[in-house]
Amino acid sequence: MPYLETKLGKINYLIKRKQNKPFIFFIGGLGSTISSWEHQVNYYKDSFSVLAFDNLGSGKSSKPKIDYSMEIFADNCLEIIRRLNISRTHVVGKSMGGMIAQVLASKYPKNINKLVLACTCASRDKVGKEIISVSKKIAKNVGLKEIWFNALLLGYSRDYVDRNFSTYKNSTIEDKESDIKGYLSQCRAIESLDNIDYLKRIRAKTLIVYGKNDLIVSPKKSIEIARFVRNSQVIGFPGGHGFWKENPNIVDKEVLDFLID
Repeated sequence: MPYLETKLGKINYLIKRKQNKPFIFFIGGLGSTISSWEHQVNYYKDSFSVLAFDNLGSGKSSKPKIDYSMEIFADNCLEIIRRLNISRTHVVGKSMGGMIAQVLASKYPKNINKLVLACTCASRDKVGKEIISVSKKIAKNVGLKEIWFNALLLGYSRDYVDRNFSTYKNSTIEDKESDIKGYLSQCRAIESLDNIDYLKRIRAKTLIVYGKNDLIVSPKKSIEIARFVRNSQVIGFPGGHGFWKENPNIVDKEVLDFLID
């Protein structure tokens, strides 16, 4: 995959341009990479041009030694869009990616068409704060493999866990020091989350989707977003934080209908 040089370092990205088709820009969650959007890239590529990337601090992208924030992530996203000569794009962000997308749409409305926010929030509650605190301890003391296994247990239905238990348990994830530090830097950005004022300035037509049994981001916090975003609608789906991965065709159809409408 190609790299893009930005002010804060190189960005690993995937782009599929389709002539005369609008773009969808996918922004992933905490510690995730381009691979987390594999199904969506294939699903939407016939109707849209698509762009996905590894966030700063994740995957093959740079992991600069700075204090990350949603504002820094959003500004980096805008730089990516502009350097790839994309004038306007739909933006789809899930979890931490949704937090970034909120800021991006608020600060740079001229570059954004429609906005999709999945399993995300604009402020955190006490449970969300504790989950990040525990995740940091696991990353520091045990490693990233256990982080992803813990995410499986917290984020998915028991049936999905049973079917994917061996795959996750036997996965080979290298605990590179740079990867752990990148993950921890992203955690600190989430700890400083305070996006309510940004929500009030979003003008893009917005779809908010969430899992009705999400343990990581409270459904109430996802629904709360609609109180502040004027032109928004909310759809809840069966499942937890990983509802989109468990029900890809159902969720993707709703998102596709929203973007095409």
